[in-house]
Amino acid sequence: MVNELQQIRDRVVKVEIAPDRERVITSRAGHALLQSAARKSRFVSQARRLLPARRDRSQGFATESVALALAHGLLSGGRGFSATEPMRGDGPLLRLLGLDRAPSAETVEEVVKYIADDAGGREAVAPFVVAHARGSLRSVSHRRLRGPGGFVFTFFDGSLLEVRGKRFEALKRIKGQWGQMCVSAWVGPWLVGCDFAGPGEGEETVGRRLVGEAVEKVLRPEKLIRDTLFVADSLYGDGPTFDELEAVRGAHHIVGVNNLRRAQTQMEELPETFWRTAHDPRGGEVTQMWLMCEEWERKRLMVCRRWQNPGEMIWNHAAVVTNLDPDHPRVAKLMEQSHWGFEETVWRLYSHKQAMENRWKDLLIDMGLHHPPSARVAVNAVFFNLAAAAYNLSVFAREGAFRGAPRRMRLWRFRQEVLHLAGRLAHHGRTVTATLLDARDELVHQLPRGIERLDAL
Repeated sequence: MVNELQQIRDRVVKVEIAPDRERVITSRAGHALLQSAARKSRFVSQARRLLPARRDRSQGFATESVALALAHGLLSGGRGFSATEPMRGDGPLLRLLGLDRAPSAETVEEVVKYIADDAGGREAVAPFVVAHARGSLRSVSHRRLRGPGGFVFTFFDGSLLEVRGKRFEALKRIKGQWGQMCVSAWVGPWLVGCDFAGPGEGEETVGRRLVGEAVEKVLRPEKLIRDTLFVADSLYGDGPTFDELEAVRGAHHIVGVNNLRRAQTQMEELPETFWRTAHDPRGGEVTQMWLMCEEWERKRLMVCRRWQNPGEMIWNHAAVVTNLDPDHPRVAKLMEQSHWGFEETVWRLYSHKQAMENRWKDLLIDMGLHHPPSARVAVNAVFFNLAAAAYNLSVFAREGAFRGAPRRMRLWRFRQEVLHLAGRLAHHGRTVTATLLDARDELVHQLPRGIERLDAL
């Protein structure tokens, strides 16, 4: 079939301003889905109950109002303390959120600094993040938490945030770059812990603390311990981390150990006959052995890979330490399904870490958090925890409202295809009705279906 040639037709474009009585249209009518998710997950009621109240409760914005407005602002494309500014002139959107006005950048900064300095800091915000995450993940069923093999992947990792200037606190230097270190812990797609490394504190210390909090505040109360598989990169491959993970009875872990000199030495010195060709698509060779470092009290199982890059003669080595074994029911089932050996199955499970690492993109890129809003780590820790609650709200909206691949859409796409839909809002009593006006039929029709799914949870 030959398509008709498409040519550009010259058009004169004019812009007119509608009368005030007709200006009830917003370009963010898709926030109706986000607000439905906030009501279903009890975002506001939990924020009111768990977040510190303002000093003067009789005027200004309540803390929960700032938290809700900040969540909508960040998810809609706002940045830092100024995330709520683009909402201030959008009357229809504010009515949708149940607000008369949006807090200014100065108000957001004031509230965050008040919590950081006078109301308990990050420890005052963390219970709200955990409670909201637990309620959300329970609403969409634990089945959604599971990755390959039916494991609940719990991931902990840090990211060096870019800073400009020398007045920032607790700067860390990694690969020639200076920045503040933000560390997080995730259970499935939910961010359940977030903190900054303070002066004299490293990423590993903060990561182990967040893992302990995730165990006690999420995994154990939700009865997920025996399904949990901790994954982390080689920065955490040391004795203290393994001691921490092994103390969680019933859970399992796979942690990289490429940074351990002893691990590299053992792999390089291993006779050729101990290596066998891997059956997974990446190729190379695999083996397993026991690893015992001088400062350890016990040996641990190390699963190894080696491969040669095109045009090279030398072997590249990588290794992880795990407490899984071939007799574990989930591992045995994966081995049976793929016809792979134990080593390849361990590496397959460990490769899911890359998918977990990609969740940083929603926060650092799509929510603009790669540049912390303050020079002080305490203030940034509070702000990032509020941003974590906003991120979890978007996860709940995506997980609860959609089916199949759209559940896994990046935040930027969720923003463009769901939140930024044009619509006319009508307000009757406590009900706000959004009539979608966007020309993209497929996107328009998915929104009411998504709200129906959320209501059915």
